[in-house]
Amino acid sequence: MTTAKLLLLCLTFFGLLTGAADAAVTCDISTSGAAFGSYDSIGSQDRDTSGTITVTCSGTTGDSVTYTISLSPGAGSFSNRNLSAGTSVLNYNLYTDISRSQVWGDGSAGTAVLSDSYTLNVSPTTHNYTVYGRVPKSQNQALSGSYSDNLTVALVY
Repeated sequence: MTTAKLLLLCLTFFGLLTGAADAAVTCDISTSGAAFGSYDSIGSQDRDTSGTITVTCSGTTGDSVTYTISLSPGAGSFSNRNLSAGTSVLNYNLYTDISRSQVWGDGSAGTAVLSDSYTLNVSPTTHNYTVYGRVPKSQNQALSGSYSDNLTVALVY
């Protein structure tokens, strides 16, 4: 008999903002966490989800802004981020693309950062960016529980 384990998997993002002190454009960052929901540790399917990073920039109409958004590895590393519940760990990762082929990181170790550049047509201007998450299938060692990880999202402009 096979038993499925139900897990609540949560991911929380924290924002970090770095900008020039005398810049004509100012930007703020906010995030929504990514909830993976229930995960079947013996199942044959990956568990996918998404979250959102929102960047709002203000300035004079016609001002240009360029920035990069990077993510910390959280617990684990960029190749294997870790969701944890006590001492039990599940591997997962976050990606810049819906096909989940490019790990979102800080630009090191083959990871990608998201870059954007535009001219303010109105002020403030808000852009939303999707973070794609995946917990790989068949992590049989996982115990039932509520798993989580915390990452820092850095906006540099």
